[in-house]
Amino acid sequence: MAVRRRARVPVQQPADPRRDCIPVPPVFYDDDGYPVEDSVGQSQTHSEQTTDWHGALLAWCRRNGLGEVFSDLFMPYLQGQRNKVVCPDLMVALKAERLQERPSYKLWEHPTPDFALEALSNSTWKGDVAEKKRLYRSLGVSEYWLFDPSGKRLGEPLRGYRLRRRAVTPEGRTVHGYVRIRENRSGRRESQVLRLHLCVMDGALRFYDPLEDRLLPTVEESDTLVRAAEANAHEAEANAREAQAKAREAEARAREAQTERDAEREYTQAAESRIAALEAQLKALRQSDSNDGGTP
Repeated sequence: MAVRRRARVPVQQPADPRRDCIPVPPVFYDDDGYPVEDSVGQSQTHSEQTTDWHGALLAWCRRNGLGEVFSDLFMPYLQGQRNKVVCPDLMVALKAERLQERPSYKLWEHPTPDFALEALSNSTWKGDVAEKKRLYRSLGVSEYWLFDPSGKRLGEPLRGYRLRRRAVTPEGRTVHGYVRIRENRSGRRESQVLRLHLCVMDGALRFYDPLEDRLLPTVEESDTLVRAAEANAHEAEANAREAQAKAREAEARAREAQTERDAEREYTQAAESRIAALEAQLKALRQSDSNDGGTP
C-alpha cells in the first residue's frame, strides 16, 4: 500500500500559464507525486455554499446529460510538473465520464472543464481575480465565474467571463480572450455552458432555470421537497388505504343487501307457490262440489 507523502508549499513563479503555480496549501501526493488532498479545512460558510452549488448542479447535469460536476478537486494541469495545480471551488466538465473514484482531475487524462467558479475570500481573492483568470483562460475553460458575497472586492457580487477566440496577428494566430458576461433584463447572467442563469439572492449565489422559470433548489430546499413528497406519499397511501377500506365496507353492505333481496325474492316466490297451490285446491274442491250437486 502506497504511503502518502506530505508536500511542501511550492515556490511561486511569475504569472504565466506555462510557468506559474496557483498558491495552494500543503497537500498530500498520490503515487505519481501529484497533489490529491487539501489538508487545510474550509470555513463552514464556504463548505455549505460549495455543497449547495455542487448538489444543485449535479442534479441538473445528471438530469440533462451535461457531464460531471466537481467541487474542491485538485486539477494538475501540466504533466510532469507536479506543482502546477489549481483547485476550483466548483467546475463542470461536459465531456467528462462518470468514474467511481477520482482522487484528482489531471488535465492530460480528462477533458478541460467548461465551467469554473471561485468564491472570493480575504486570503485568495487576488489570485482568483488575476492568476486564476489568466490560467483558466490559457487552459481553454469556456466560462469563469467569480462570486464575491460582500461585493467589496469586485464592486459587484457576481462576475462572469466567457471565452472568445480571435485572430490578433497578421499570420492569423488565434488567441483566447475572456469577455464579461453582462446582466440580462432580469438582472441575471447567462451561462451558455450550463444552459442556466446565475444570480445573487439574499447574499447567496443561485442557479436559475429559464425554461421552467424557477431556481434550482439548494440542498436544504431539496431535503424539504423530499420530505414534503414523502409526507404527500404517506398521506396518499393512507387515503388509498382508507378508500380501500370504505370500498370493502360498501361491497360488504352491497353483498348483505343482495342477500336480503335474494331471501325476500325466495320468500315471495315460495308464498306465490303456496297461494297458487291453495288456489288450485280451492278450484278442485269447487269443481268437486259442483259435480256432487248435479248428481240425481
